[in-house]
Amino acid sequence: MTGPEDAMWRHRRGLLPDGDRLVTALQELADRSRTHVFRAVAWIDAVTGEAAAPRDLEVVDGRIVGWGPTPPVGGRDAPCDWYVVPGFVDAHAHVSSVSDLVGLLVHGVTAYRQMWGEPAHLYSAGVHRARHAVLPRPWVTAGVVDGPASRIPHAATVVDGERAVRQVVEDVLAFGFDGIKVYDDLERPVFDFLAREAERAGIPVVGHVPESVPIDVAYRTMRSIEHLYGIVPNVFRLPPSHRWDALADALGRGRQGRRGVGAGAAGCFVCPTLVAWRARSGERRFTRPSRTALQAATPSRRRSWQATARDALRLDPAEAQRRSGLIDRLGGITRELADEGARLLVGTDCGNPFVLAGPSYHKEVAELSRSGLDFATLLGAMTTNAYEVMGWRGEPGARGANLVFYRQPPDGKAAALARPDALLVDGVFLDGDDLDRLWSLRLAVAGLDASAWARGDLDPPVAGDRLTKETARAG
Repeated sequence: MTGPEDAMWRHRRGLLPDGDRLVTALQELADRSRTHVFRAVAWIDAVTGEAAAPRDLEVVDGRIVGWGPTPPVGGRDAPCDWYVVPGFVDAHAHVSSVSDLVGLLVHGVTAYRQMWGEPAHLYSAGVHRARHAVLPRPWVTAGVVDGPASRIPHAATVVDGERAVRQVVEDVLAFGFDGIKVYDDLERPVFDFLAREAERAGIPVVGHVPESVPIDVAYRTMRSIEHLYGIVPNVFRLPPSHRWDALADALGRGRQGRRGVGAGAAGCFVCPTLVAWRARSGERRFTRPSRTALQAATPSRRRSWQATARDALRLDPAEAQRRSGLIDRLGGITRELADEGARLLVGTDCGNPFVLAGPSYHKEVAELSRSGLDFATLLGAMTTNAYEVMGWRGEPGARGANLVFYRQPPDGKAAALARPDALLVDGVFLDGDDLDRLWSLRLAVAGLDASAWARGDLDPPVAGDRLTKETARAG
């Protein structure tokens, strides 16, 4: 007989089930040495995007302990063997399986912010600390906090006053969550009290800007705002037939009446998740809802992905183009925020339809690049801004060896970052063959051949008009 405590324990292990082939592979990798010397490594500065002269990198027990001069070869400066950047961070993720964890890793993502946290994510954080498996490190919010009018009362912690707020703060402290995620229907007085109590306890508040909270207040009190909510409304609260008209109206009104969306955003963290906006629009220029992508989804999510694919295939081309233009305008808002000094983050909202953990990270980078952000701004959003928003930049051991390696310099091209040649995860070195094997195994677990989706490709290949036929059958 299984009791409640046993069931809860299995839930805590939900991302890392016993006997899973991917879990076993990640556990075996953890037995590797975490001490190395890498010759002729050029560090790419995340502030300037420029590569430094090559030096030798020493790593001891998973920590970077020094950089030294690379000896000359034949009387000349040694050629560069590696170009490295800090490990990438998916700053807005909904990881729900070990397949998601592997998808992140093989695309250079060594950490993520889990924006709807559960015991399973805290458990995986403990496994990472104990070095029982090679995993991306999670930063975990305590689920979602919302008001009595919540649209998701079955899934949220509903708070209606000071006593409920104090209970949320106490639970976060007791269970070791990293932050509190707020949602759309939190009432203004409760939000204000929560912000004060969380600040006293040293707990960051992140998430959706509640509809009762002005954006300037959110900039001052929230550690990060997600999806550009507060600047534009959460249109996905509306019936599908009204969403895009509402977004178009909000963008039109904002252009006529605002003094600039970036006003007050200087120094604030903003995570646009443009790739998730794009996927929800139904346009297929960048989303490409293929049968391969559907099969790669976590099984519990496939029904919603199939519905999204059917909607995209039925969409009138003119409407698809209109929606795509609206997402482009959201990219323009993102560029304006950056110009005003906001600290952007690269987050995907992975788990949502056609936002697959790993490939969609670099699709988000591509979205941000199309919006006009330069390479150095993108690299900062992928790395240093993310470490800072999580509070990891100055902690003991922050010089941990989480690095992404390339044989060729990216030369200011964001697309060149999508397929790492090697990865260092808490000191464990994974070369290109290791990354290819993990990605192939991740596909095999989903019933796909390794040739179905090459590592580093943002989408699987779709031949001609088979997109419509395959996806219609998949639905």
